[in-house]
Amino acid sequence: MTSSKATLAHKLVGPVNTPLVFVVRVLLLPFYLLYLLVISARNALYDTGLIQPVSVGVPVVSVGNLTVGGTGKTPLIISLAQRAVAAGKQVAVVARGYGAVADAEGRTDEVALIASRVPEAQLFVSPSKLLGAKQAAAAGVDLILVDDGFQHRRLHRDLDIAVVDARVPVSNGYVLPLGGLREPSSSLGRADLIVLTHTEGLDKETLGMIEASVTAARRDVPVIHAQHTPIGVRSCQGGASVAPESLAGRELFLFSGIASPDGFRTTVESLGATVTGALGFPDHHAFDAASLAEVRAAARTAQLLCTEKDALKVAAIPGTDDVLCLVIDLRLDGEVEGIPGLDS
Repeated sequence: MTSSKATLAHKLVGPVNTPLVFVVRVLLLPFYLLYLLVISARNALYDTGLIQPVSVGVPVVSVGNLTVGGTGKTPLIISLAQRAVAAGKQVAVVARGYGAVADAEGRTDEVALIASRVPEAQLFVSPSKLLGAKQAAAAGVDLILVDDGFQHRRLHRDLDIAVVDARVPVSNGYVLPLGGLREPSSSLGRADLIVLTHTEGLDKETLGMIEASVTAARRDVPVIHAQHTPIGVRSCQGGASVAPESLAGRELFLFSGIASPDGFRTTVESLGATVTGALGFPDHHAFDAASLAEVRAAARTAQLLCTEKDALKVAAIPGTDDVLCLVIDLRLDGEVEGIPGLDS
């Protein structure tokens, strides 16, 4: 490797801990540059108006993010859908439907969770956000919420919400495959609103620095803070919930198939529970009897606790009446104002 190429590699691959990590990142560098070029060119076509997004004739609100993995998009979709239902609006949710099947109707975990929390919402599952939105519009709804729509610019949206995890706002700062960004962090400049999730436990100074970083591309974009707040504990088989504080002092073993299992553990420990151990599976994991047997063997005598999203899949496994799940809501510090089709 020449001196100039080595210098470029050092600048782009970021800090490394071992020579092996450095070599791997250098090998990925051409793919990183190609991905960055394609994403930047595509965004430029939309930013300059050479490609025009398609309107479906119904107000569309997109909820998405920049990073790979969970940031709180689905809880925000649920919150907005519940608000629309409470206002007497016909609301549709358009989702890709990625993940493991979670209910008898063949819906995936996130779609099934939305259906269980907002049964009044109409759900349209499609690999194409535009096609799903057209189907929703044809159904005569008042408002369309698009789950994970920030990168799907072919569909015109009236409000673009970017959800950012305050714990890791821009991953390591690099797009795929060197980092966890789907597109450069400067793309946050096209958001109409940024919802900063997982702000619980962060002090004012830290939050101020995070806000400054996520609004660097556009200083006037509104930012709302949100917390993942436990609201109940119930059997994964359903039934009435009890207060989350009932977990205080109990020995729990956690298991989950979500993108951020560490956040789940932090939440449970904040309730005063003693976490004896945790077993994390890949995001959207399809739990089965073998998975649960592995969990039980690791947990020994501790009470099993999973997330609400995972509970939908665990419930299909015989003999899981004793498994509990934690129900969490997304609580916003401010109101999402000016939602087309809802506030206007």
